[in-house]
Amino acid sequence: MLGLINPGDEVILFAPFYDSYEATLSMAGASIKCVTLRPPEFSVPLDELRSIISKNTRAILMNTPHNPTGKMFTREELNAISTLCIANDVLVFSDEVYDKLAFEMDHISIASLPGMYERTVTLNSLGKTFSLTGWKIGWAIAPPHLTWGIRQAHSFLTFATSTPMQYAAATALRAPDSYYKELRRDYMVKKAILVEGLKSVGFIVYPSSGTYFVVVDHTPLGLENDVAFCEYLIKEVGVVAIPTSVFYLNPEEGKNLVRFTFCKDEETLRTAVERMKKKLLKKQ
Repeated sequence: MLGLINPGDEVILFAPFYDSYEATLSMAGASIKCVTLRPPEFSVPLDELRSIISKNTRAILMNTPHNPTGKMFTREELNAISTLCIANDVLVFSDEVYDKLAFEMDHISIASLPGMYERTVTLNSLGKTFSLTGWKIGWAIAPPHLTWGIRQAHSFLTFATSTPMQYAAATALRAPDSYYKELRRDYMVKKAILVEGLKSVGFIVYPSSGTYFVVVDHTPLGLENDVAFCEYLIKEVGVVAIPTSVFYLNPEEGKNLVRFTFCKDEETLRTAVERMKKKLLKKQ
């Protein structure tokens, strides 16, 4: 973003969004526009997207599988976004760090669609796929006319990272298909534990097709907003969730939703569910 966005450029985000997007775009001096994905399916409102995209739009920043909702962009949605980008000469930053954690449908990279490779920066990392978030090793794939700008910015940001970890990353990326199958199978078991548990507690649980996140509506439990609910959950129940209002330009849009994760061991997930059943079922 710092390499390809100039001050005043319009960039479209889909809310809710990973919170660093807004911060990085602000550092680049971008003018941020937002399209909100709404429950239960968090589908892209294509008419709304069409209405705000213009000749002033420099880029769309998207994330699939999507944090925090677990939504995966469908081929129809990606085709529609592609058509708009080509017609308006718009770039795409496609954050695909959860691409190997796709459960109910196949992951599709927007760069693979006709006419999109030359206008797409595909972003990925080692962190989610190999449970190595602390390594901070990632990559950007794009044609030369886009990587030029990225490399200029990169030279003055991270500059370099640990060489032994890069060798280890190259080894990890040669993992056989069996690794990814086992990874998905393991997460599917954990997902079932959490989703069934959250439903039994009384949350409205929204579908998650990818990532290791599940978004729920907490309002059946009677607290005024997501922050109040998450504070209650920590202090009184001993379970941590994330208030999703932090993932919106307008926090009001996320006040009914909280994000849970199942990237924990099965015992931890079952313990969390039992704690919530014990405390929250009494509350209703």
